Amino acid sequence: MMSGYGWILLTATAIGGGADHGDRLEQAAGQATNSFAIAIDGSPGVKVVAACLVDWGEEVDVVTLKGEVPQTRKVEAVGISCQIKKLGNAGKLVVEITKNGRLVSRNASSGSSSVISISLQ
Repeated sequence: MMSGYGWILLTATAIGGGADHGDRLEQAAGQATNSFAIAIDGSPGVKVVAACLVDWGEEVDVVTLKGEVPQTRKVEAVGISCQIKKLGNAGKLVVEITKNGRLVSRNASSGSSSVISISLQ
């Protein structure tokens, strides 16, 4: 049986990521949008893979990222839901989320293959 994280990564692979979301900002303009920033940091050399569901109001897209920390993503949306996975056993993973300029979540983990999940609206 596939975990929720597996389903998000499967969906991310099927839908794709890194698309230009400029047209989505206009769609979300009719609803109350928020400015979200996701900062992924940690020990030097730590690698991550992440999938975020971005709620634009009328539609939802999957945005993916992978590579070494630090990584930062900013988006104007109605809400977001992300899972960030640290690859490998060594090092520390730190994830900070701001909403409209205010820090609303800070998570840290040094466990092997750690997964941090967040969901905000």
